[in-house]
Amino acid sequence: MVAIGNHMKMQLPDHLRPQARIFYGEVLGCRALDSPLADLDLFEFEGGFVPGIFGDDALALAEDDYLRGAWLELKTEDPDALKRRLLEFGVAEVDYADTSRFYFQAPGGQVFRIAPLDGGL
Repeated sequence: MVAIGNHMKMQLPDHLRPQARIFYGEVLGCRALDSPLADLDLFEFEGGFVPGIFGDDALALAEDDYLRGAWLELKTEDPDALKRRLLEFGVAEVDYADTSRFYFQAPGGQVFRIAPLDGGL
C-alpha cells in the first residue's frame, strides 16, 4: 500500500511570490512556516498539508501550460464564503465541465476546486 505525503512543491514566477503569500496566508488562512531556503515559502493547511512555493522564473510554467498541471481540491465548511473571498482577491475562474464546483487558478497558475467538507466526489 502507498499513501500520499503531506508536502508538495510548486514553482511560480518570482514576481508572484508576494501575491502568493497573501493568497495562502490571508485568503486561505494557512499558517506560514519558517523556511530553510530564501527562495521557498512554506504554508501549512489545516490537517498538516504543506505546499512549498518556490519563486524561480526559469522553472515556472509558462502561462499557456498552467491548465496542464495537477489540479487540487480544497475542502471547506462554507464553499460559498470561500468563493467570495477568492473572487474578491482576484483569482481567475477556470471553466470546466463540472459546474457543481468552483474551479480557479491561484497566483502562479495552480488550479484548485472548492468542495464542501462533507461532500462526496
